[in-house]
Amino acid sequence: MTMYRSCLPPGITFLVFALLWISCEEPKAKNDSQDETIQNTLETDLPGTSGHITEYFYGFDKDVDVEFYRYDFSKFDFSLDDYLLLLGDIPPLLNLRSFTEFLLEIRPDQNEFTERIPIDSLAVGNVIYEDSLQLFSTPFKNIESLFWDIDSDPDNQRYKPNNSDWIYSDITINYNDTLDEFAYYAAVDTPLIDQGILFIDQQEFEDTTYVYLKSDPTVFAHTFEFERKVIGADSLMFRINTDCNDNNIWDDAETVDTGNGIWDPAEAYYDINGNGIKDASEPFQDRNCNSIWDNAEELTFDANNDGYWDEGDEYIDVGNGLIDPAETFTDRDLDGQPDSDELYTMGNIPNQLLIDWSDIKNPYVLTTIIVGDSLTDRWSNPFNNILAEMVFQDEQVTLVNNIDSLVTLYTNQVIAYIEGDNSNQDYLITKTEWEDPVSASKDYDYLLFKQDDHLYKLTRDSYFFPYGYYWSETQRESGFWFKTEFVDEVLFYTPNGLLRDGERVDVEYFDTTSVAMYKIEKSYAVDIDNVTVPAKKVRGSIESDGSVVCSADENWNAATLQDCPGVDTTFTDCFRITRDITMTMIGTGVEYGERNITWLVKDYGIVKDEVHVRWSEFPGGGENWVGYSRWELGKYNEYGTGGSLMGRYLKPAQNIKLHEFKNVPEFDFDSYHTRRTAGLQRVDLLEN
Repeated sequence: MTMYRSCLPPGITFLVFALLWISCEEPKAKNDSQDETIQNTLETDLPGTSGHITEYFYGFDKDVDVEFYRYDFSKFDFSLDDYLLLLGDIPPLLNLRSFTEFLLEIRPDQNEFTERIPIDSLAVGNVIYEDSLQLFSTPFKNIESLFWDIDSDPDNQRYKPNNSDWIYSDITINYNDTLDEFAYYAAVDTPLIDQGILFIDQQEFEDTTYVYLKSDPTVFAHTFEFERKVIGADSLMFRINTDCNDNNIWDDAETVDTGNGIWDPAEAYYDINGNGIKDASEPFQDRNCNSIWDNAEELTFDANNDGYWDEGDEYIDVGNGLIDPAETFTDRDLDGQPDSDELYTMGNIPNQLLIDWSDIKNPYVLTTIIVGDSLTDRWSNPFNNILAEMVFQDEQVTLVNNIDSLVTLYTNQVIAYIEGDNSNQDYLITKTEWEDPVSASKDYDYLLFKQDDHLYKLTRDSYFFPYGYYWSETQRESGFWFKTEFVDEVLFYTPNGLLRDGERVDVEYFDTTSVAMYKIEKSYAVDIDNVTVPAKKVRGSIESDGSVVCSADENWNAATLQDCPGVDTTFTDCFRITRDITMTMIGTGVEYGERNITWLVKDYGIVKDEVHVRWSEFPGGGENWVGYSRWELGKYNEYGTGGSLMGRYLKPAQNIKLHEFKNVPEFDFDSYHTRRTAGLQRVDLLEN
C-alpha cells in the first residue's frame, strides 16, 4: 500500500490506496504430468453438434423467472409421480430469477483496511422499537343460491352457483421489539476494489446499519370469523340413487326383472316449457336407475278415480326393464349394513335434480335453492338446510423475526475511484430462493456470472477442514472454509462462445493454503442428450362447469391450471454437462468429491441439475457417489430485454456492489453471503 498527500485545500486529508491486481486464472494441468488420461479439447476442432452459450444459458439481456422442483438427498431418487402417489404433495419448490437491470461490480475483501473498531459511546442496550404487521384472512366467495342450468345440453345440465364477491378481512397488530445498538468504525466497508486507486476523505463519514436477528421468531396469530354459505352436509345434488327398485330397502341381485310390491308414481321432472308433458330434453329424477323417464304404474282399479293408488286399489307392478345387480350403498354409520338412508353413492357433479315430495300427488322441483331451503323425499324423510349458513373460523399465523441488535458501521466517504483496467467486469446477478423444509423459513443464494472467453461464476475458493482443526461445528461454514479473495471459476468452457458435443477438459493442480495443502482434480465433459422433466406448459383442462382437471392427477384439488402439478415433457435440443472435482488433503489422504450434472436446453437454460458427493472409500473399493440434490424444471417465464443494448441505452443498468444487495427492493433486501455451490446448487454438508 502506498499513501499520498494531495495538493488539495487544507483541512481535508486524502488517503490513496494503490491496490495491486490479483489474478485468479483457472489453473492449468502440469506439463510434466505422466497421466495419459488428462484431456483438453479446447484447441481441437470437434465435428459434433454445437450451440452458442447465450442460447442455452440465461443471457445478459433477458430477465427470467424459473420454478424448479427440488429433491434433497433423502428423496433424490423420487420422481414427481412418486411424490404425488406416496406423499400426496408436490416436491418443495425453488425459484431462480435473473436481474439484468443490475450489474455487479465486485470488490474483494482487504482485511487491513476493513478492521472494525467499536465505538463504545454509541452503544445502547434494551432499546424498544415500535412496529406493526398486517394479517389477512383467506378470501372466499359465498354461495348465495343454486339454480338448475338449462342452457346446457341435457347430459350436462346441473346445479350452478350464484356466488358473492370475494369476502375477506384484515387486522393490524402493533408490537414492540427490544434490541441492542452497537457502532463501529472502519476505514472502508467491505468489499474493496481489486485494482486501481481509491481516494477517501478522512473528514467525512458514511454510515451503514446492519440488522442481526435472533434465532427464534415471534409468532402472531389471529382468528377471523365469518358467516359462510355452503352446500349442506347431505350434499343431496351429488347423491346418485342406488335403490333401483324404489322400495326404500336394500335388495340383493335380481335373477329376473321384478316389481317392487309398491305402486310407483310418475317420476318427477322439470317441465321447462310448461306443457304438462315430459319432453326428451327435460331433466327428471331417475328413481329406478334405468336412465329413462317412467310414467306412473297402471291402475287396473281406481276406486275414487283420482289417478293415484289408495288402499284397495289395484295396479300392474312392473320392474325397471333391467336385471339389477346387488344395490350399492354408502355406509355412513360404518356398521357394514345398508340402511334405508344409505342407498346412494356420491358423484363429482351436482347433477341430481332435487324433488320435494311433501305432497306426493304434486311433487315440487327445486329449480332454485336458497339458504334454508328444505325438502321431504318420497319416503317422508326431511332434509333441512340444503344450502346452509355456518360460522367459519379462519386462523392466520405469521412469524416475525426478532431483532437481536443493530450494528452501525461508520466508514470514510469514497470520493473517487480510478479504474486500472478496462476488462469486462459486468456480472449477471441471479438469485435462487427456496423454503427450508425444517425451519419453514426462506433460504437463498446469489449466483454471479460473467461471459468472456468462457462462462465464469464468481466465487471464493473453499476447502473442507481437517478434523481436529476446529473446536465446534459452528466454526465451519457449511462444512467448508473460504479464502478471502474472489475468483472467476469456469462454469462452462465455451471456446468461441460455443458448447460443443465431445468437449473434454481435465485439470490438476496443488493449492498450498494456511490450513493444509490440497490436490485439486477437475474434469469437464459435454455430451448431447435428451431429457424429460415435468415442465409441460399445458397441465390440465377446464371443464364446462369451470372445474379444473389436472393431467398428472385428475383428482388433484386445483382452483386454476397453474395449481396443477407438472407434467412430463421431453427436450431433444439439449447438452448434458458433467463437472467433477476431487479435493485431496495432502498428508491425511482424505478425499472429497463433487459431481455436478447439468442439462441445458436451447431457449430454456437449465432444465435439470444434479449434485452427487463422495468421501474417501475403503481401500480397494470403487468410488461411491451419493445423490445429494436434484432440480427439475417445472415452470419457465422470460421477460423483456432489460439488459440489451437498446434497453441499456434507454435505461442504463445500475452498477452495485455486494454489500449493497441488502438495499435493493428487487432482491427482497436480502444480503449477500458466501456459500459453497456446486454449479448453481448449495452444498451444505453440516445440514445433510
